[in-house]
Amino acid sequence: MLSPFSDLPHATQLDLLESLSRAALSEHYGLDGDVVRMEVQRYEDNAVWRVTPPGRTSYVARLSVRDGRTARQQRSEMEWLDSLASSRTVAVPEPVTTADGRYVVPVEVPGHDEPPTLALLHWLPGTAEPPYRQPGMAQEMGCATARVHQHAATVPLLDFDRPVWDAETILFKGHALTDPSAQKQLGTSGTDALRRVAELIAPALQEGGQDERGRIHGDLHLENLLAVPGGGVGVIDFDDCGVGHFLIDIATALSSVHRIARKEPGAYEEFVRAFLAGYAEVRPLPTGLVRLLEPYLLLRDAFILNFVAAAAPVNAAVASWGQERIAGIVASMQAYVEGHPYPGTLA
Repeated sequence: MLSPFSDLPHATQLDLLESLSRAALSEHYGLDGDVVRMEVQRYEDNAVWRVTPPGRTSYVARLSVRDGRTARQQRSEMEWLDSLASSRTVAVPEPVTTADGRYVVPVEVPGHDEPPTLALLHWLPGTAEPPYRQPGMAQEMGCATARVHQHAATVPLLDFDRPVWDAETILFKGHALTDPSAQKQLGTSGTDALRRVAELIAPALQEGGQDERGRIHGDLHLENLLAVPGGGVGVIDFDDCGVGHFLIDIATALSSVHRIARKEPGAYEEFVRAFLAGYAEVRPLPTGLVRLLEPYLLLRDAFILNFVAAAAPVNAAVASWGQERIAGIVASMQAYVEGHPYPGTLA
């Protein structure tokens, strides 16, 4: 009898997934899986490789393994990426379809409950985690974010089937407040703080009209932005894309920079000014941004708590940093409940 996939050691899981992905690349994409070079980029909720055939440019292969989206939802993601790439307004990885026109294919994994789905995309060259203090870089990051939102607001996609990211989904029905194993990781005081945060910020998260909501990236932190050759900033990793307030993406970008800039006086504030100026070059800033940023920063960290608490018990890579991240977020939320400004909030 096969052991459950989740019981296999992390390295064994990854070796198995690579072998199966090589076979799928040969069968569905016309790439010789026996000779392509596969370099692991990440293995958390997805296994991601840079795939390079001999003498050819690279691709990204992504196998959604744990708590992944349905095939229908992954097709929606690829359809949006395809539309964004065709628009030439912002650099994104362009999906590769199979010979019969499919965006994703199932891959049977022994001992895994449901077949994960494999997607292949063209590799987008660039430098991840752009140097946010480089002149013009923050402004370009703001422009890229706004271009993603402008496409969402102006180009309809029929049957876009992705999660709705709102207070109900992230807070009240999120893993951290509904799963006893997650609450154990947060601790009693941490769970109580998150529950109180949910009550405090829920009204603000309801504000804003439909023109300030639409398709969003969902995980637009610094590592998912690229400084691309020739100038400008590209956007990668749309795996968490969905529908929500555009402030979710803005808060995510600002929060990720605050974590590394907060120790240098004035660096974060300078970045925010330039980022928002770049965004405003493309489309108007969301109404009430300064006032609403704080609740969206909290919502972003609740999103992270959900991910870490679900993934850490079954994924060694997340477990290596997860508990420290949980502790930091819980401490910040407890301080917020006691009346202190949340990290990244604008004066």
